[in-house]
Amino acid sequence: MLDTYFFIPGDKEKFINKIDSLDADYIVIDLEDAVSLQNKEGAFELTMSVVPQKNHFVRIPFFDKCYSEELLIKLLQHFEGRIVVPKLREQSELKQISELLPQLDLRMIILVENPICFINLPDILKVYSSHIQGVGFGSHDFCSITGIKHTLENLSHYKRQLVLYTKAFNVDYIDGVDLDLKDFTQFKNECVFAFEIGSNGKFLIHPSQIEVLKNVKFITDAEMEQLKAVYEKVKNIPEDSIEVYTINEKVYEKPHIIRIKYLMEKLQKKY
Repeated sequence: MLDTYFFIPGDKEKFINKIDSLDADYIVIDLEDAVSLQNKEGAFELTMSVVPQKNHFVRIPFFDKCYSEELLIKLLQHFEGRIVVPKLREQSELKQISELLPQLDLRMIILVENPICFINLPDILKVYSSHIQGVGFGSHDFCSITGIKHTLENLSHYKRQLVLYTKAFNVDYIDGVDLDLKDFTQFKNECVFAFEIGSNGKFLIHPSQIEVLKNVKFITDAEMEQLKAVYEKVKNIPEDSIEVYTINEKVYEKPHIIRIKYLMEKLQKKY
């Protein structure tokens, strides 16, 4: 029910070579935090050797000055503008990126990793939402900067707010990574919470998380049966012809129908 965005360190050739075998919706080749400073050059060369697909993004450390403008432009060209922007703070920084290659139509995922970006996000989206596929929550960096203890309870307010901002501008919200690769209890709880508040995706860092997410029970069996019953009655009705329906003694208006069709069609596509 959540799209999977899988991070791969850009300096790990054995992982890069397994990209095609990963059952993820999107791949993010990481040239930022996952790569040490001494490995940046090698990671660049390895990343440039990848034949990028339409679902491949590259996370570029634009503001760390570890890559020259020439190399940044090469990455932008190679991935046809599909980039993940970390450490973003304000709108002017996206302007700087867009000016590197003005003729390129950027398709960005921006990361909210600090309180300044969180506060500035509405203004950023007002200007750049047409070039932004998703907004991801870098919750661990966010907590490190703010001093917030990294728990679902403590972060729930910020996640809900990010969903609200992104939905206002028709942009996806992508929930942050979970770092516990031994006990997946918290990961499952995060996935269910993300789905229930309207998230579109989840960042992942290990293949086992892909499999666990596939088996997360986002809705109950009873809810699924009701969804199927509604979908069977409305699946062929065009959006502009949807009315109010009573199905199994429950009333469904147009917004409910659109959401149900979206969920069922996504389930059919994935599984």
